[in-house]
Amino acid sequence: MKIEAGRSGNDEALPRIATAFINTAVAIKIVILFVLAYNSRFVMDEFVQLGWAKYFSSGLFVTIWHAKAVGYAVFYEIAHLIGWDATSILLAGRMQTALLACGTIASVYACARALGENHVRAMAIVLILLCFSNFMERVFRTIAEPLAVFFAVAALLVILRARALTGPQLVIAGVISGLAFLATQKSVYFNVALGLGLVADASLNRRYATGAVRGAWLVLGWTVPIIAYCFIFGGSDPVPIAKNLVFGPVEVATRGGGEYGGLRRFVLQTLLRNYVLYVLCFAGMALSLMQITKLDERRRVALIFTVVITVLVFAHDQPWPYVFIMALPFMSLWSLTLLDGIATHARYLRLAWVALITSMAISYVSNVIYLRTDNNAAQLELVARAESLLAPDERYFDGIGMLPNRQEPTILWLDRHSIFATLREGRNSEAYNVFSKSPPKMILWSYRMDNIYPVVAPLIANSYVSVAPNLRIAGCRLNPGEKKFFDVPIAGSYALYSATGTPLQGSVEIDGAVLHPPFHLETGSRTLTLQASSGEALLLPTGSYAGHFKAGSDIDLFANIYD
Repeated sequence: MKIEAGRSGNDEALPRIATAFINTAVAIKIVILFVLAYNSRFVMDEFVQLGWAKYFSSGLFVTIWHAKAVGYAVFYEIAHLIGWDATSILLAGRMQTALLACGTIASVYACARALGENHVRAMAIVLILLCFSNFMERVFRTIAEPLAVFFAVAALLVILRARALTGPQLVIAGVISGLAFLATQKSVYFNVALGLGLVADASLNRRYATGAVRGAWLVLGWTVPIIAYCFIFGGSDPVPIAKNLVFGPVEVATRGGGEYGGLRRFVLQTLLRNYVLYVLCFAGMALSLMQITKLDERRRVALIFTVVITVLVFAHDQPWPYVFIMALPFMSLWSLTLLDGIATHARYLRLAWVALITSMAISYVSNVIYLRTDNNAAQLELVARAESLLAPDERYFDGIGMLPNRQEPTILWLDRHSIFATLREGRNSEAYNVFSKSPPKMILWSYRMDNIYPVVAPLIANSYVSVAPNLRIAGCRLNPGEKKFFDVPIAGSYALYSATGTPLQGSVEIDGAVLHPPFHLETGSRTLTLQASSGEALLLPTGSYAGHFKAGSDIDLFANIYD
């Protein structure tokens, strides 16, 4: 059943009411999207991908090489320029990505209009997209996929709005598709899908030469940003950059998701949470495929593109929840086709509308529940506290990159693969080398540190002390008269502080010599005994800590983060 403008009386009032309702529903969803972006917990990938921009002026592709394209880091450099501290950079990145999501949403609307839908139906398609829990909960994440999706939708839009698929339009679409690839090489899915859509459309009309020419123009456009990327980062020697761009992600891709185990559950998760919406989209795509030879050129290209990208995304061997946003904008374009197909069967149509409206209503409830149970207060508190205790030239380690404006002694990313490698390599691992050769002043603690603790424990147990939940600083905890062994990780000036971070007076016997703080300590093992003090004290590198310490046990910062 198509929603069309009426001509008079009640026939005119109904479309106006439908338009107002759908527009309002979309507006509320977008407001919720920004609220979710501001308040939702960060997943581990968000910190490191947002933070990679800090390496532009600190050795990127000179001493620091990334196995993936860093186009997304160029985008998130904006957040670094806007933000004034770690917390503001993180939240600015979220708002920036939410705005980008609005651009994606607008492009989906434009694609629907280019496919012949009227305003009401195009807005209904947008609303259905916004009712997918995966889209609402993931599209604002500060990772590469939202940027790649934006470019992919834009590339398809160029094709759909072209009066004729000539060379210039195809080159432009290829350039935009290439930008998606530079955001994440996973976007090769988009590149393949768009190429197959253009070539298969021509082949269905037995215009094989046209299909080959289309593919050539698209590839030509695709190579332009790739070549530019290689020269921008490689200068007069772009070949190593090109090799890194192509072969870097191959190792990651061939490794697969087997080390994580059970990732297919996320496919089931998204299907169960949005089954009505998926039924509409899958059924619409299937019905359209049955009529593919009767479709016009635009709809056929869009359909083939959608089918290919959907298959590739759902067959991906690492289907983290955010991966599905790569398919959902395109799937939603076909969400009303089933309703059109059963328009002559009033009973079935009525049931379908009831199911759809109910599913939409439930999605709003789910958004509110997600907002209330998944806030980022504890994460941001840790980030702010850690930043306040760390000077700009001091380093920290967490294997996650939670401080986007502070340096780390290594770019080691403690994913499951690196954790297994650390446990397997032991003292030869990069994590062990960090703490033995270039120890940080501070450790931000999470389950990933728990995982590698058996390897690094000898370098941490007697070298770092907890000063707040999930926060360790180089130092030790002393009690009057108690002998304590301190393996000094960082040479420098040390002093005594209370549990709240205020400076303390007193004296410490160090290897038989009584010293009054502040005093200088070289690296190595020391035997300490606190003297002339009324209670427990923390021996820490000299600094301004008052009011920045907090009692309490560690919390799981990422518990059930993908639920």
